Amino acid sequence: MIISAVDDDGTAVSNASVRVLMGMNFRERAYFVNGITDAQGQFVIEGKTTGNEVEIRVAKDGYYTASKKLCLIKMGSEYEVRNGKWQPWGMVLELPMRKVVNPIELLAFHDSIQVPATNTWIGFDMKKKDWVVGGREGEIPDFEVIVKWDGRPMPTLEFAQMDIRFVGNGAGYYFVDKTIGSAFTGVYNADTNHPFQTEFSCRAMRKNGVFSDSGIPNGKLMVARSRCKLDDKGNIIEANYSTIRSLFIEGGWDGKAEAIANYRFNPTPNDTNLEDAQNVRRLKSQ
Repeated sequence: MIISAVDDDGTAVSNASVRVLMGMNFRERAYFVNGITDAQGQFVIEGKTTGNEVEIRVAKDGYYTASKKLCLIKMGSEYEVRNGKWQPWGMVLELPMRKVVNPIELLAFHDSIQVPATNTWIGFDMKKKDWVVGGREGEIPDFEVIVKWDGRPMPTLEFAQMDIRFVGNGAGYYFVDKTIGSAFTGVYNADTNHPFQTEFSCRAMRKNGVFSDSGIPNGKLMVARSRCKLDDKGNIIEANYSTIRSLFIEGGWDGKAEAIANYRFNPTPNDTNLEDAQNVRRLKSQ
C-alpha cells in the first residue's frame, strides 16, 4: 500500500510522520509500521496484517492530522497471496493534509437540548446556546424551529419532525463537503457570495418496524449566516457566521422532544473565519 499525503492544493507533503497499525488493536500480534513521507509525499507500507484492518495516521507540524481506518479484505483472508504478493497489493491511499492557517476561538455546542414546546415556532440563540423563550438564557434568535412529535420516547417513537428557518433578511445556510479523513473537516471561511437557503427539515420515524432519521446529509456540513443587519438599500452590513455539523430531532423521556446539535459559532460580527482553535489543541494533546 502506498500512502500519499497531499495538501488542499494537491501538493505533496514531504517529511510527514506515518504510523500504521497493522491489524486490529485487540489482536495480540498487531504491530505498528512507522515512517516518513518522501519528496513525493509518499510512504510504502508492506507487511502482513493480523486481522483484516489497518489504521493509518499521518502528522506534521503546521498541518491537521489525517487518518483512515480500512477494512481491506474478508475476515480470515489476511494472508491471501496472489502471484507471490499479499493482497491487496499496490493500492494508493491519498490522505488530506490540511494546513493550519488561522485558528480562532469559536463557541462550541455539541449536545442535546429539550425543546420547550411542540407545534409552535421557538427561536434558538447560538451564542447563548439556549432557546429564546421565557425563563431561558436565549436573547437573539439565530434560527427558529417548530417540532411535531408523537409523544413517544425513542424506543417506541414512530414520528418526530423539526423544521428550521433562519431569521431575518440575509440569514440562511448552504451545504459544503466535509474533508473526510482530516482532523479539520470544515471550511476555513464562510463564502459570503454563496447563495443561502433559509429553511431546513429533519425527521425521525419508524416505518414497517425500521427506524431511520434524517438531518444534515452524510459527508456535508452547514455554513450558516445569522443576525444580519442591512442598510437602507438592503445590503448586509453586519452578520455572524457559523458551521453546523449535525442537527436532528429525537423523542424525549420527560414529555419533551430533544434537539441534538453540533455547531461552531463565530461571535465576532463580520468575521467569516470558521477555523476552530479546538482542533489545534486536540492535535497537541495527541
